[in-house]
Amino acid sequence: MNWQIILNPIRRFSAKQLLTFGITSTIVGSLIASIIDVTFDGLIDVHLHPEMTFLTSLKENSILVAIITLLLFVFGKIINTKTRFIDILNCCLLFRIPFYVSALLTSIPLMKNVEEEVIKNINSLDKINLQLTDLIGILILSVLLIILLIYAIILLFNGFKTATNAKKPSTLVYLES
Repeated sequence: MNWQIILNPIRRFSAKQLLTFGITSTIVGSLIASIIDVTFDGLIDVHLHPEMTFLTSLKENSILVAIITLLLFVFGKIINTKTRFIDILNCCLLFRIPFYVSALLTSIPLMKNVEEEVIKNINSLDKINLQLTDLIGILILSVLLIILLIYAIILLFNGFKTATNAKKPSTLVYLES
């Protein structure tokens, strides 16, 4: 298997293909979020939110993509004046995809059961009665969510590095000094 496709798709696919895939993923992710009542109210946040609409979800995703794209585009221009906006946009659109998968994971029945148990005993957390299978499920889900977060960061880092043609680690450290 070629890991380059998974870890840095910007190197393997054209800008138009990535843009089409990224926009489609954003629309599908927003639709999924509206169906399962999930909100993306922060760059790396996925929360349950009752009565989420498709337009609200799409607006949230669009704002997040726009903010990070503009920020990284400015940094990219500092590193390399030949940085293209579409490449930065594509890496930001791809960065959001693991969060759409995270939204699906937060809607599994196990999470609903744990949520109901916690809400029922919100004033006395020592009375929460969770089964061993619930705890194991939460542990597995937590590990999966952490892996998805790491993957999103890898996609963003590799995409930004490719988009700015930064070959040396010192080029990326330049921003910090």
